[in-house]
Amino acid sequence: MIYTHAQLREHYSRRQIDRLVAEERLLRAGRHLVLPGTDDAIIAALGQGLRTTCLTAARHHGIWTPPGRGRHVYGRRGHPVPGAWVDHGYHHAWPEDDPVASPALLLEHAARCVDPVDVGILAESAMHLELLHEADVAAIRRASPRQVQRVLAHASGLPESGSESKVRLHLLLQRVPVRPQVKIPGVGRVDMLVGERWIIECDSKTHHKDQDAYAKDRGRDFSATALGYRTSRLTYEMCFPDWDATAMWLAQVLATGEHLVPPEQWLRTRRLRREHKR
Repeated sequence: MIYTHAQLREHYSRRQIDRLVAEERLLRAGRHLVLPGTDDAIIAALGQGLRTTCLTAARHHGIWTPPGRGRHVYGRRGHPVPGAWVDHGYHHAWPEDDPVASPALLLEHAARCVDPVDVGILAESAMHLELLHEADVAAIRRASPRQVQRVLAHASGLPESGSESKVRLHLLLQRVPVRPQVKIPGVGRVDMLVGERWIIECDSKTHHKDQDAYAKDRGRDFSATALGYRTSRLTYEMCFPDWDATAMWLAQVLATGEHLVPPEQWLRTRRLRREHKR
């Protein structure tokens, strides 16, 4: 939590506040006081008379944040931004009361800072968490650069991780038919269904580490194959640090057109081929 002195004075005397600081139950951050455990980037920004936004603020709100370096800040004139930080410009007056940019404001800043698909990842996570609604994202989209507009046109609150959002948005931008969070009888809910029969599951950084989850996933894959589906599982590394190679592989699979064949038809064709070989 982040407090102003005025907020704390509604409940504590100046002497009590000083005691909380002396006991390190509160930490000073410029004109604000914060609880221990507050993000160091937020404390450092407030100490410089600045406010966090974009990726830094997204992490504070619990929004799924794509990898990115630097402390993202904005400020008012007279408060220079350290060279190693990411400067999002100045305002004549603070646009918000909160010293950390709201989901809407951080998304506006991100639209002119990070890769357009990363903006989509932030938007979809904020929508999934119900921090933003479709109307909010639509308004931000209208004021965004054209490439970002193309991405936000596809934004949905259904994807459950940034890895899933990245793959889905990439495919949609290539005009590939893809549906998020599809329930398939006999298989269960899958992250996305590409075309008619290609299931893609995307793991977040901390997901699917235990053996029980691994075994359950492989059982689902077996059931999907028996029904005529193809399943591909992408790791966090495949979706981010190794993305270029993954994008090439996705393109190669799509070029076969096999994802467009309904699973029932796929099974019939395979059966006929086996019978023909006998």
